[in-house]
Amino acid sequence: MESFRKITKFGVIPDPAGAGAVLLQSEEGYNCHLVLRVSREADRSSAIAIVTVVGCRQSVFGYPNDEAWGRDQHGISYGFYEVLDSDWAERLAAYNRRAFPDVAMDWGRHFFIGCHDGSAQFLAQDLHVEEFGGSFDQALAEAVKRTPSFTVFPGAEFSWTSE
Repeated sequence: MESFRKITKFGVIPDPAGAGAVLLQSEEGYNCHLVLRVSREADRSSAIAIVTVVGCRQSVFGYPNDEAWGRDQHGISYGFYEVLDSDWAERLAAYNRRAFPDVAMDWGRHFFIGCHDGSAQFLAQDLHVEEFGGSFDQALAEAVKRTPSFTVFPGAEFSWTSE
């Protein structure tokens, strides 16, 4: 049975009032990025963060929200978790063996990020959380730059505007 181990080394949690999380994942990229509002655990002050999901093999983003996962038997709350004893990697490996029976791959570990209006789950090698010193829009633009296979059509410029 799977269990959840809270990752506390980051010193922040997704903002319980609403993280506004945006996921950037490209088809051929190694890493994906999640931009969100966070709350510092030391003093509950707000910040913007970029989560780098290192070696992301697969992701699930959206539902369940805090009302659903908050009633889960694992007792999870807003935060970053590693899901122990998850069968996600084995299910993906079994599926992959149908087409590539002789190819062994390191599918990584199962991570869960619990936010207010949704959640994010990743099969990846690691998570890194970095507080970003600028605005949400600036963090999102930075995350786009860090997603190298995010392609902008030749001659086009990427710009981000919020409404």
